[in-house]
Amino acid sequence: MTTADELLGRLAALDRDGLAKVLTHRPDVLREPWPRRLDVVAARLASAESLDEAVLGLSAPQIQVLGAVQLCHALGLRPTPLAEVGKLLGSTAFESYVDDLVERALLWRDDDRLTLPDLLRRGNFHTEGLGQPVADLLVELGRGPMARLSKALGLPAGLKELVHFYRDGDRVRELFRTAPEPTRKLLQDMADGVPEAEGVLPFHTAEGWAFEHGFLISTYYGSAAMPIEVSLALRGPDHQLPFTPEEPGHATTHVGAESVEATSSAAALRLLDRVSAVLDLAAAEPLPLLKDGTIGARLIKKVAKETGATPAEIELAIDLAAQAGLLLADEPPPPRRGQKAPPPTLATDPDLVRPAPALLYRLLLTTWWDPAPPEFGTDVGALVRRLVVRLLARLEPGVAITGDLTRLAEWHAPMLLTEDFAGHVADAVEAAELLGVVAHGAVTAVGRALLSGEDLVEVTDGLVARARTTALFGTDLTAIVPGSPDARLAAALDRVADREAQGTATSWRFSPASVRRAFDQGATADGLLDELRALAAGELPQPLVYLVNDVARRHGEAQVLDVASVVVGEPAVLTELAAHRKLAKLGLRAVAPTVLTSTVDAAGTLDALREAGYSPTHHAADGSIVLPAREPAAPKVTFRDPEPDDRPPDACQHAERLLAAPPSGPSLLRGQLARAMSDRYAGRLTPKQQQLCWQLEAGIPADVVYQEDDGPVRLVIAYPELDGDALDVWSLGDHAYRRLELARIELG
Repeated sequence: MTTADELLGRLAALDRDGLAKVLTHRPDVLREPWPRRLDVVAARLASAESLDEAVLGLSAPQIQVLGAVQLCHALGLRPTPLAEVGKLLGSTAFESYVDDLVERALLWRDDDRLTLPDLLRRGNFHTEGLGQPVADLLVELGRGPMARLSKALGLPAGLKELVHFYRDGDRVRELFRTAPEPTRKLLQDMADGVPEAEGVLPFHTAEGWAFEHGFLISTYYGSAAMPIEVSLALRGPDHQLPFTPEEPGHATTHVGAESVEATSSAAALRLLDRVSAVLDLAAAEPLPLLKDGTIGARLIKKVAKETGATPAEIELAIDLAAQAGLLLADEPPPPRRGQKAPPPTLATDPDLVRPAPALLYRLLLTTWWDPAPPEFGTDVGALVRRLVVRLLARLEPGVAITGDLTRLAEWHAPMLLTEDFAGHVADAVEAAELLGVVAHGAVTAVGRALLSGEDLVEVTDGLVARARTTALFGTDLTAIVPGSPDARLAAALDRVADREAQGTATSWRFSPASVRRAFDQGATADGLLDELRALAAGELPQPLVYLVNDVARRHGEAQVLDVASVVVGEPAVLTELAAHRKLAKLGLRAVAPTVLTSTVDAAGTLDALREAGYSPTHHAADGSIVLPAREPAAPKVTFRDPEPDDRPPDACQHAERLLAAPPSGPSLLRGQLARAMSDRYAGRLTPKQQQLCWQLEAGIPADVVYQEDDGPVRLVIAYPELDGDALDVWSLGDHAYRRLELARIELG
């Protein structure tokens, strides 16, 4: 597979199931816009980004088999015989991994020969303790040194003869035995894992023989490199590359499926409670961020203290709410000269209707499971969390791994290793437990639904519906909810009592201060007792009834009057206002000759004065005039679950569509669209219309108006292809391709 054209031919030769396997293992190929034809699939499969993503998902034996093929390719075995791969690995149980790589389009197999993609060919093998191929080192060496080397070996001058000599392990070992003892020791040490070294100079006694006979070759950077062929020859004819087809052993334990699901439900409801609390706080006052726009530890601790949550719960709640679009970052305007810039904040979206609990839970789950890809680099955290859930989901429900999960994850994804891979695994497990995806080390029904992509709505609806709606009230002025309370019960108890603990059960404690808080919010003794009786699993205990009645009796024993607004003016005018019958509802009272207080807020007082025929102005506390503010619009944006028609086609449907279409098609040449649209507009395109055509040809989305049979519609289109009098485009709003007639397109 040297070009995408050869890959296209191989893809076209596959049947539907074979192509579907490739697309299943390489899902990035099907990202929007979907590939129209197989030539687009081939180009995407052959891209460096797609190959890198595919290699990150390979297990240790798959990487080892791929490395063996790469080494054989570097040694000139092109295509690579299957037997040579088995010889390097020292095993015959590797063909299933070859088939895995073929299904991922990382290898192509023709009978017993393997072909490697161009971008997967390697020029060095330092991770295996090997260096570079001798051919590459000799080309870098130059003609003169190559001629001297050929003469020292008694070979005809030429690169081909030298390469053939060094690839003959028996001849290399025979020559090695004639080297001086110090030289043999140096070369053997380098062959065992140090293929390149600094400070090894050709004029030294021990190294001189090695350089003269090509066992070491000077590089451009001044180091001494041992060719791969020499290292393999000195390691002996029986040397084998590492191959570990057996995954590491891991102990398991049965923790009980019922216990797992109960804990999952409690975690889900607790997370919903935390996210709702965060959204309530952000709606009342935006949450300040650090200068770089990240969530600070001080904010997390403050919110955790206010909500009774742990810092880990609040950090996850804020992070997921921001990623899901429930919280929006507000970047402040640049400060004026000499002023300090205010920090950015997180606030709720006023246009967004808060989702129902089950839908909110699904939104948080899918945001955590499939976050938006980063602009640069790889989201290792997202890959690790999916790997951890996939590994745990192989076990039976209610069974958990008690052994080293990190070691098992390393075997399944060795290319994901980072400086703190164990930390990534621990973070993934912790977040999964807070979300209810994992409980007691076992995957829950929610985790399995996330992994399969099926039944997520049904599973999450059932999980949220398990919330308790009643509480047990004790004579010690406590209320206990075994399990997880639903949102209504938790809000009602939070209003009149202080939350003390939560876990498998949540408890609240009543006190004079907490009950007074309810009365301060407008509750009455009878109303509060009726509400608590509706929440009680039995009768309310007498101590709680006495507490409520006692606080009600004392509530209001001292009164603090609130002055809503102040009216300032001439004494004669104020005297007239105070005596005006229509203004009696304002409760105007003179506190000075030029000052009246009103029991109605500023807005209500302004309206009443204007209705009475006066012309007041609204001033702030500092005396500046307050301009009228626009009424905020009612929220109109809602989240919803995807309908069956909203889901993209699966790999089999894509494979069937791609095989039915022509394998390749014409590309849109620069200026071709502008010429076609010019014919549509009788040869007259405005500069803006020309710019729009060039924008589409460059792959930049553009807004157009299309005249449908039932009226004009506005579309955002991209990736056009011209087909006669029609334009085949990708519609960003419809998430699908559309065929538009040129005569009906209005460029605007």
